[in-house]
Amino acid sequence: MYKNFILIAFLLLSGCSIVDGGTHDKYNNIPQVNIVIDTENITTVSPAEQLSIHVLENGKPVDDAEITLSMWAAKEAEVWNRTFDVSHVSDGKYTAEIDIPREGLYLIKAHVKNNDIDAVPTKYFTVGSLDMFEEVFLQEFNNDDSIQTHSHH
Repeated sequence: MYKNFILIAFLLLSGCSIVDGGTHDKYNNIPQVNIVIDTENITTVSPAEQLSIHVLENGKPVDDAEITLSMWAAKEAEVWNRTFDVSHVSDGKYTAEIDIPREGLYLIKAHVKNNDIDAVPTKYFTVGSLDMFEEVFLQEFNNDDSIQTHSHH
């Protein structure tokens, strides 16, 4: 029994060296990517609010990303969502003009892609006051550290 245990332990430990060194490097050399969806300037109901997205890879601006931007109102997520055009400005900064049809809680998703990046950050933000449904919705996700939120009241 003891011999079998040692044999199994040896096989498990030696299995770690079977992985190709190139695979090891691939997973240890993953770039550090920072994507910030900036909703600071979105404060009112308007058909032309300015949204900014900043994309950095290993601390350097990414100027060749393709970004698909979608937005929807939290309480109307099943009814509508809109896609907006995103333009590259400079130094890793991208902008989009978005339509805010009413006060409330909004969700925005940016699919950011280039040769090294394939990320889909999502952000929740508010414009004006929230109704009871939106307050409950926001409270449910407020404890999730992976979700970015920003509020305007």
